[in-house]
Amino acid sequence: MARKKDEEKRTRILDAATKVFAAQGFYNATIQDIANEAEVAHGTVYFYFESKDALLIAIFQELLGELIEYIRSEIAKESHAEAKFRRMISLQMSIIEENPDLTKLVLIELPRTGNFLSDGSIDVLDKYIKMIAEVIREGTEQKSFKLYSSADDLAPFIYSGIQGLATVWILCGMRYSLKASAQGIADTLLEGLKAR
Repeated sequence: MARKKDEEKRTRILDAATKVFAAQGFYNATIQDIANEAEVAHGTVYFYFESKDALLIAIFQELLGELIEYIRSEIAKESHAEAKFRRMISLQMSIIEENPDLTKLVLIELPRTGNFLSDGSIDVLDKYIKMIAEVIREGTEQKSFKLYSSADDLAPFIYSGIQGLATVWILCGMRYSLKASAQGIADTLLEGLKAR
């Protein structure tokens, strides 16, 4: 029971840090701000995370890692690559829209800190991009997609496009729905991937 409470407290601190970093910026935020948001003592934050930097990296590796695994598990329920691709785009748009603090943190704050290229961050990005490439490769194996470039070249391109859409959405004040545009985005991308 104590272990579960510890895990809940740690998650609460991560969620609080995500919110505080997104609102104040990484450099302006303090451990005390995070402790206040999480409703824990200042020292409790240090019990779970050795520094503000460690907190930021944990958010990226753990929270984003969990979301990627969720997307992977959901698209595995589809049997055809085109359906997987559509589901993948739809889930990505939904996750971005439903987690604006995490989105802002990952796209804007994390690259500013210099911690963006830590080994763990690269691993998370690599998993994300490989997941996209796997779906594209599956489409070619099913003869649904015809590639003029490799899946490994196209996957980062698609990842960057989604990242760009999310960045514009944040910069525009999140005033419109990304979820509503998911089908059109998938249609456009699939038009280029589909075998004629």
